[in-house]
Amino acid sequence: MNVFLKNKKEIADDTILFGFEVPDAAMSYKPGQYASLKLALKYPDEKGPERFFSIVNPPDNKPGGRGRRIEIATRISGTGYKQTMAAMQDGDPAEITRIGGEFILPKDPDQAVVMVAGGVGITPFKCMLDHLVSKDEKRRLILLYSNKNKANTAFYDELSQMEPAGYVSKVYFVMTRDDTWPGPKGRMNAGFIADNISGYQKKHFMVAGPPSFVGGISQALEELGISDVKLEKFFGY
Repeated sequence: MNVFLKNKKEIADDTILFGFEVPDAAMSYKPGQYASLKLALKYPDEKGPERFFSIVNPPDNKPGGRGRRIEIATRISGTGYKQTMAAMQDGDPAEITRIGGEFILPKDPDQAVVMVAGGVGITPFKCMLDHLVSKDEKRRLILLYSNKNKANTAFYDELSQMEPAGYVSKVYFVMTRDDTWPGPKGRMNAGFIADNISGYQKKHFMVAGPPSFVGGISQALEELGISDVKLEKFFGY
């Protein structure tokens, strides 16, 4: 389906949120799924003109609603694809070639879930949480969100409101390279999870972020004997 850039804004250091209009077709998707975005490259990229991104905005919650917009967020790097994205202007065309993925919340609303995000891996969780807010549905959720520092933390203000509003039981912002951060610091490991997540053995863990982050958290969960795990790796492109 054809889409057109509606707006873009920086939401963290080197991280941009892109909003696209979908004028000719409605989209149906589940919170947490991804879209494949194809661009007309302005700069050469050996990996081609198409990449996968988790959808940031939740689907329309109205009866029969399916949505006519799509948002994605990404770190900007030096690749031809990312530089093409960064250079896009309002009205520029792109193409959504497919939507899919199984990185979604459990069907059982009573299942306790721990969301573990590294960097831009927060995007599928942001979609899930905003969807729950739109439905005023409260689940047993904990969010662990790791970044270098606060400036690198996308959606910090919005996510900070999830706990006091009751949509998340606890939000941990964990900074790996900021000695002045008053909250948790350093890399999340088995000890951090065991110390901060009570009853972790009975919880469903969802992990999203760069491959190295996902690999490290996966290893930590194995050390703790946790097998109820779903993983989503975000490559740098």
